Amino acid sequence: MTIQRRRESREPTQVQRLFRQLVREWLWISLILLPLTALLSYSAQSSELKGSGALEALLSVSLVACVLGLLLLRPRLALWLTLGGMSCALLISACLAELRWWWSPAASLMGMLLGYLIWNWRRLSVVLSYFGWELARLDNEPKVFPERRRVQFPTGDHLQGQIMALEQAMSRTRDTRRFIADGLEYLPVATLISDPRGRILLGNRNARDLFGADLVGDDILEQLARLGYPELLNGARPLLSTLALLEFRDIKGRSLRLERAALLPVDGETPIGWLLSLTDLSVERDAEEQRGVLLRFLSHDLRAPHSAILALLDVHRHQVGGDTQLFDQIERQVRRALDLTDGFVLLARAESEAYEFQPTLFAMLVLDVFDQSLSIAQLKQIELVHHLEDDVQESLIMADQGLLTRALFNLLENAIKYSDAGTRISLQVSSREGWLTCELTDQGKGIAANELPELFSQYRRFTSAQGIDGIGLGLSMVKAVVDHHDGRIECLSEVGKGTCFSLHFPLLHE
Repeated sequence: MTIQRRRESREPTQVQRLFRQLVREWLWISLILLPLTALLSYSAQSSELKGSGALEALLSVSLVACVLGLLLLRPRLALWLTLGGMSCALLISACLAELRWWWSPAASLMGMLLGYLIWNWRRLSVVLSYFGWELARLDNEPKVFPERRRVQFPTGDHLQGQIMALEQAMSRTRDTRRFIADGLEYLPVATLISDPRGRILLGNRNARDLFGADLVGDDILEQLARLGYPELLNGARPLLSTLALLEFRDIKGRSLRLERAALLPVDGETPIGWLLSLTDLSVERDAEEQRGVLLRFLSHDLRAPHSAILALLDVHRHQVGGDTQLFDQIERQVRRALDLTDGFVLLARAESEAYEFQPTLFAMLVLDVFDQSLSIAQLKQIELVHHLEDDVQESLIMADQGLLTRALFNLLENAIKYSDAGTRISLQVSSREGWLTCELTDQGKGIAANELPELFSQYRRFTSAQGIDGIGLGLSMVKAVVDHHDGRIECLSEVGKGTCFSLHFPLLHE
């Protein structure tokens, strides 16, 4: 996009082409009029008794050439330049007559008059052609809304047709401006448009409500400073293009996020203005704060009494006369409640935005997960096998190491949980075309094909999982973590034969 814009900026614009065409028209007029003026002046002088004719012809040509040159440099003053040139010709002729040197100004007067008429005729013709080109170009632009009924242009008078086309184009332009102004006015976020120096040109109603002022004509940095923008509180006034974009709390305690976009012309890269928006995130931030409080409650306050119950059960189970079967049932329900709390906390963390990404060796995560799962697999006499291809030994990805490790552990723990004793679980890691692929294959119970679309739904338990403890949050947490890592997760499964999970992550290129 940038290369194309630069290429268009190097190409001559239509105005430049118009000027070059006018220069060519001026050259043709000069090449015709100057020899004609010299011929007429020489003929007029040769019929007189005095004067050689050559000097008089040169004087006539010089005057006409001066006027033609001034017409090219000052086209707006064409009439006054022509009248001035004709007056100078008459004055020079009168002065030479006083000196008894006869010079006829008729040829120069005729040349200036013809130059003025032909020049303005050709200039008007070129300008009308340019208007026609621009109007046709404007008419071919995509319409943002249905336009009004078109007026039938007259076929006889070309100038009248151009005027009516211009009137219709101006009407469409006014309608478009009104459409854009109304659209800006009712945007759901506070939006401002400023010139390159930061002077506010437009501000919608949300912006006026946010700043409490009319805004048009004000300096946008001054308004942001009054609002409490951190980068401007020390009195600094940086360029609008270098102003740091932050989320901040204003003087009224609202959480606002500033965003900026440059408004570029069609044929250049220098901004002709700036579009700034202030999004009020107060509701979202309050909800996140309440969510954090709830998670802290679940992970600490709610776990504490359950842990105390388990400790008391362990003490009373060994006392004489204790009902062991009742204690086991209570312990099972308490541990289920703890698992539900842990699963909910992990899922909430996985779905939040509080990820801490850093370059990570995926192979190290795999080895860590295998170390954690080895004791569980040995209890069920399940063989764990992993294979890391040579090109992935040093492969890096951007990852939150804690959450991604937990997601991989959830998958491996599920594979162990739903596999029979004496089976095998393999994990293979490879890389292809900028992506790292991790495949976890087991020989467990499998998942029915009609249940696969609901695989990552919360609290979803499958038919093959009957009789096995679980709360249905593990795979939802895995899906959330993979999505936040810009990855993909796929599952192939067949009942009675096993399941294969494939995880794909973008590699980090040095």
